Amino acid sequence: MKKWSIAFVTLTLIVTMATTSFAAKTIRVSLCNSETHPQSIGLQLFKKMVEEGSNGELNVRLYYNSQLGGERESVEQVRSGSLEMATASAGPMTTFNNRFMVLDIPFAFNDYNEAWLVMDGAAGQALFKSCEAVGLKGLAWMENGFRHTTSSARPINTIEDFKGLKIRTMEAPMHMEAFKLLGANPTPVPWTELYLVMQQKIVDGQENPLANIWEVSMYEVQKFASLDGHIYDPMPLVANLEWFKELSPEHQKLVETAAIHGQNYSRAINAARERHIIDMLTQKGMQVNEVSEAVKEEMRKATQASIVEKIKKDVDESFVDMWLAGIQQARKDIRAGL
Repeated sequence: MKKWSIAFVTLTLIVTMATTSFAAKTIRVSLCNSETHPQSIGLQLFKKMVEEGSNGELNVRLYYNSQLGGERESVEQVRSGSLEMATASAGPMTTFNNRFMVLDIPFAFNDYNEAWLVMDGAAGQALFKSCEAVGLKGLAWMENGFRHTTSSARPINTIEDFKGLKIRTMEAPMHMEAFKLLGANPTPVPWTELYLVMQQKIVDGQENPLANIWEVSMYEVQKFASLDGHIYDPMPLVANLEWFKELSPEHQKLVETAAIHGQNYSRAINAARERHIIDMLTQKGMQVNEVSEAVKEEMRKATQASIVEKIKKDVDESFVDMWLAGIQQARKDIRAGL
């Protein structure tokens, strides 16, 4: 009887050890948006590629709508090691790495092609590399889009239209400073409180990419949407650096490759959607206007040099100059031969 008991216990231990050794590693990813946002759809592709490519050894769980905390809280969890991955806008990222302030330079990019060349080139990769000093591994730039201004008071057709408007911004000092320079009164409000603040008319307007404007039904609480594209706002996907280093080389490569595929897919989804979103906002009764290139140039002149100067007080000047040079090189490459 004792022999059978010993044999049973031994077999149980073997099975338990085998099960444990082959248990899938879980990768938890915190997102602030819903499952239909472009960055979320890109991360759904990331999940599929990682799980299939690892033969189930890696399991990805996506937590939408700030279930695990806001953007800043989620990145802090990643940095401390209590969470594997998160995405966040550039504004919250400056809390952990002030070099992300270069993404707060207003009217830095003319279009998506310029932005993508910089993000995917030497400048963008240098920005990701600098994250390692604070325990983060930059993986990809999930798409969020260019930020635009909405208002319940009036459309933005000139700089003068900003005067006196109380505008909700992210909790990002350079965003706030840019709107001050335009004559508005910026008020920082967390993403999770945005709709309520608009509904209660605590502020006159807000600024966000088209995908976010549609996602939170901004047409219910705002009358005007002015497409000024004042800032390009990608969503960096970051992982805990030490956790990433503990993955096998094969799994590291898989995660990196899947992240880039997810990034590119999110960009394609966003680009294909934006015209449809404008049409749907119009159908919902929102008045949408394109801010002219001449007026955007006036806005750039009113804000950009001052913001760059302020950023250089917090970020090493050589990095800011490298970033700006990267933008100029992208423009030069696009126009080569024309």
